[in-house]
Amino acid sequence: MVFVYLSAPIIHPSLRRDDFCSTVIKVLENKGIRVFAPQLLQEREPKLIFKRDVEYVRLCDFLIAEISSPSLGVGMEIMLAIDLMKPVLLFHQSDSDSISKMVMGADGKVLFEYTSLIEVGKILHSLNLENLIVQKCTICDSQVAEVLEDEIRCVSCGHSDYDIVV
Repeated sequence: MVFVYLSAPIIHPSLRRDDFCSTVIKVLENKGIRVFAPQLLQEREPKLIFKRDVEYVRLCDFLIAEISSPSLGVGMEIMLAIDLMKPVLLFHQSDSDSISKMVMGADGKVLFEYTSLIEVGKILHSLNLENLIVQKCTICDSQVAEVLEDEIRCVSCGHSDYDIVV
């Protein structure tokens, strides 16, 4: 079973994206994907949170992060996933202008802009989430691809450069 880590701001109530998280969880669970969402858990001691979250990033198949508002914890989770060569799917609202330049310059990620939660659901439904890999696209800035039956295709622009030889 595919396992995803869902990352979003938690500490500051005005920055939370609970509606985004609920939408992502619903879509992924409907696709049979297991989700770990720390923002839905009870408050714990910081050392326990760190150990737990690091362990779950290590265990996940890929990470989804909402990055419309800066968050140190989200940045740490993204960095760990990138370091572990896990595909990272970043989402931000189209009216957000505070995306970290460090995150934007990182490898192993794809950035999706959205205007509504319906759009987030459509993006997630359209992807072969069971078979994501880190693969740099030769056309766009994406570095995440989906492995299909006979090809590897960029999740952002749909470009396919690589045929799978059976």
